[in-house]
Amino acid sequence: MHPVSKICLALLLAHFYSPGQAQTAILQPEQVFEGDIAELVIELDSKIPSLYALDLAGLETSFEVLNVQSRIARTLEANELFNRMQWKIDILPRRSGRLIIPPIKVGSVFTPELSLEVSRQTPALIARQDVFLEVEAQPQNPYAGQPARIITRLLHNTPVSDGSILEPGADGLEVYRSGRDSRYSINRNGKEFNVLERSIVLVAQSAGAINLSPASYRGLIQQEAVAAGAESTVPPRRIYRDSESLRLQVRHPPAEFSGNTWLPARQLNISRHWDAIAEDLKVGDSLGFKLTIEARGLPGETLPSDLVTGRSDKFRMYPDQAARSSKYQGDEVIGRLEQRFAVVVSQPGEITLPATILKWWDVSEDVERVARLESRTFRVANLPQKWSDPSDSSRAGLNPALATGPATVSLRNHWPWIALVAASITGMALLFRTPMRRQLSRKISSKLASRRNLRALRKACLANHPQNARREMLEWGRQRWPADNINSLKQIDARTGFPQLDEELSRLDRALYAKHSSSWQGQRLWQLVMAAAPRRPFGFDPDPDSLPGLYPQRGLSTR
Repeated sequence: MHPVSKICLALLLAHFYSPGQAQTAILQPEQVFEGDIAELVIELDSKIPSLYALDLAGLETSFEVLNVQSRIARTLEANELFNRMQWKIDILPRRSGRLIIPPIKVGSVFTPELSLEVSRQTPALIARQDVFLEVEAQPQNPYAGQPARIITRLLHNTPVSDGSILEPGADGLEVYRSGRDSRYSINRNGKEFNVLERSIVLVAQSAGAINLSPASYRGLIQQEAVAAGAESTVPPRRIYRDSESLRLQVRHPPAEFSGNTWLPARQLNISRHWDAIAEDLKVGDSLGFKLTIEARGLPGETLPSDLVTGRSDKFRMYPDQAARSSKYQGDEVIGRLEQRFAVVVSQPGEITLPATILKWWDVSEDVERVARLESRTFRVANLPQKWSDPSDSSRAGLNPALATGPATVSLRNHWPWIALVAASITGMALLFRTPMRRQLSRKISSKLASRRNLRALRKACLANHPQNARREMLEWGRQRWPADNINSLKQIDARTGFPQLDEELSRLDRALYAKHSSSWQGQRLWQLVMAAAPRRPFGFDPDPDSLPGLYPQRGLSTR
């Protein structure tokens, strides 16, 4: 091919296959104050849509990149279809002066060099338009497992709008929302400020120093006109404010604490409420009571549900599923646990339910305390003699087969009732004196609790409610690993060995701790839980005392 032809062909191919050229690269605005946000907009037209990954390393010297958004739109120019790709980059100047925005490579082209003029705010301007953040931790040196309240306050003496607050945080901490935002006014250094206050509760499970990221605020304030009496509309200023950093020094539980469960609280109460108790308890009767634990300064998820245990040859105790809740009263979280118990009497005589003791740590006085419920004793009578041994005539030396008279007629007439009562007593004795009763009760209670949990989890996932989904997922984990103290999604992650479920739990975790409002979708999590539900629970350990199935099916394998 002739050299000139080769050159023409190359130019023609370059025209048709060129990825495009940067149409615009502009700053909005071109002049800002320190602490204000500028927006860098880059647009590129191309016949082949491709949102290139921009290399913004050159901006890091003079700017902090806050956010990058990109999109593609189709345009028709001169009967040719183009894909207009756009990038919007929010940048925060690191200092005042004339700052250079270096060329940025987009595909095979570069944006032009731009400059941004950054001015210092004058004291007069600050006095008229002052916006800043304060953060505070209460306490700043909590124990491991003790909630620390993190308070963020936005103070402003000029109207703000379209704003969002990002609370302080750190990886590995459990986060609880502390009620609604509060608004009030205060006087600070002779100036009136409006205050927006927000609180979160952070819980660290291990001791050590934790550096929290600063709180930050992004919003709009109205910019003052350059000239007095100017009637042209002035665009608002986009401002960014951050707070000082916070450092928590988390302490180990004290060595003198002697309890089984570490419970750092400001106040803790335990109570027991009995159902109506018959005055003449007999073998086979049952007693019911509700145990309530209420802790000020601890969420309900941390309260133990294994306090009451009772094993005796005279009675059996059957616990129901514990119900936990947390609420905020003033500045403090109040956790509550309620659990019902049934006590079934199997032998006559005196039965004593042991005392319930719960040791906890008073963080206000830094001392161990004990919450206690005293033991309680009941007297249980045997069944009436006439029902326990209907053959009184044999004890009198009479032959029941030859007995005559009214007594014989009475026994014959009441024989169906006597047989029914005897069968009931025999059945009760078999249930209460063998492991079958314990096994059946445990299975029924577990099944009911599992169904309630799955219904609640389905509702939370399909409603895309991450807080409720977290609560039910934790309950789901507690049912599968009852011996473990499951109180975080990361503990479930570590035990499932199910990569897809782990990924969805991580998404749920990020949605809970996200700084912005989350658009979490829970349908996928629910589908994975349903896929895992028919399986044998992770870490399943069969009870050595369990009985075989009542109706075993040959040829079928259990999962």
